[in-house]
Amino acid sequence: MATENTSPRRSGADWFGLAAFAVLLISSAVLVIRLISTRFLSTGHLLLASGALLVLSGLHGWVQFPRWKKTGGKIVCGVIALLLSAAMIYGAAALTSVQHAITDIADKSAETDITCVIVNADDPARSVDDIKGYLLGILEDRDTENTQSLLQQLQEKLGSAHHTAYASPALLTDALYDDQVGAILLNKGYIPLLEEQEGYADFSDRTRILYEYTTTKAVEPTPADADAPVDVTKDPFVVYCSGIDARSSDISITSRRDVNILAVVNPTTRQILLVNTPRDYYLPLAHNGQLDKLTHAGIYGTGESMRTLDNLYGTHTSFYMRVNFAGLTRIVDALGGVDVYSTKTFSMGGYDFTEGVNHLNGEAALCFSRERYAFADGDNQRGKNQMAVIQAIISKASSPAVLKNYQTLLSSLSDAFLTSLSYDDIAALVQMQLQDMSGWHVTSYAVSGSGDTSYCYALGDAAWVMRPNMDTVNTAKELIRQVMSGETPQLP
Repeated sequence: MATENTSPRRSGADWFGLAAFAVLLISSAVLVIRLISTRFLSTGHLLLASGALLVLSGLHGWVQFPRWKKTGGKIVCGVIALLLSAAMIYGAAALTSVQHAITDIADKSAETDITCVIVNADDPARSVDDIKGYLLGILEDRDTENTQSLLQQLQEKLGSAHHTAYASPALLTDALYDDQVGAILLNKGYIPLLEEQEGYADFSDRTRILYEYTTTKAVEPTPADADAPVDVTKDPFVVYCSGIDARSSDISITSRRDVNILAVVNPTTRQILLVNTPRDYYLPLAHNGQLDKLTHAGIYGTGESMRTLDNLYGTHTSFYMRVNFAGLTRIVDALGGVDVYSTKTFSMGGYDFTEGVNHLNGEAALCFSRERYAFADGDNQRGKNQMAVIQAIISKASSPAVLKNYQTLLSSLSDAFLTSLSYDDIAALVQMQLQDMSGWHVTSYAVSGSGDTSYCYALGDAAWVMRPNMDTVNTAKELIRQVMSGETPQLP
């Protein structure tokens, strides 16, 4: 005798609920995988999050179990599961965006040198092949490695590369203008320096870059102990923040550095001290001891700038960050503007800034950061203003307001920052922040000096410089010591 099948038939509500259950399981798994991949959560928090998702999925599965008779409950629970799944997928996508953004800016340990073949603007040559037979001008003791590599390349390409050397960029340029040479070889980083000199402001208009020879070199920070890597969640460390305030600057190219800030970080006490050194500070270059402006150290590489500052303050800089202040405009706008405290009342670029708190959009923040001619102490005040903008960005970026525009913010990062901090270092700092949500106390100090006219090695000529006020330098050293040793910095 055939037996009658008494199993209940699954209703549409059953199938909907089971499908929602499957989507919830998959979404939960995707989110957990992304959380593991980013390494933003500690093991304890990761287990807690995974357990919560498991319990949530288990409850949903119990409701959808065939013996649950309430069709309406299954549908409602299924709809909730789909909404939660959508939120999880959005969260996983957001974590992916964050991970990619950090990967783009982190662990950048190289920078680019560009050495150019330059001719007069009216020269008939249109390619490097056309300068065969030209006498070439070079600098006799600057950028030697890149210059010699380019000369060898030209020798191989053209069959000859006859050249003569000049003692300074200005003399080299004069030789080109006066047709003593047909073309010159000059590192692109020297061009802004040259155009600051009297009589050479129109260099880019009077000349034409015929060919660019690009090389890449590693930047080597100078940690206190190479055998004991810095634990950024426990050990105090120093980050060199350098940058150019020009709008068109490529952040990865070796060039002068208008922004020179040491960020002294103590993760245990949550103290960050920003020490600004004016761009025209007159200091011995680290690689040869020749006196020059600090900004000129940048044309010999980020490492040269770091070591020059380390020699001044007795620090051991472990990491660096290159900052494009023009790129910060997009970050400020993505944050919805920032509140910046100004110690001066002044105007720049069509914006009026008053003493006190000013709410600035990106363009206004850039103008605020760039102005120096409105102040008696010029570049020193500009450095203070730049630190004020950085402090305002840190404050706004650590607030919940950052979440509503995080995608726009992240897309701006790669244009504004590069850092030698590794992804693991940044993830560890994020994990530490998420564990206790403690705020950071940011203070700033700017050293000062007096104006003078002195010989600058990179220029091979005299220029306006700022001679260090050693009292302020010694104060900066003491503040750095206080933060590194776990004390609260006592600003004068």
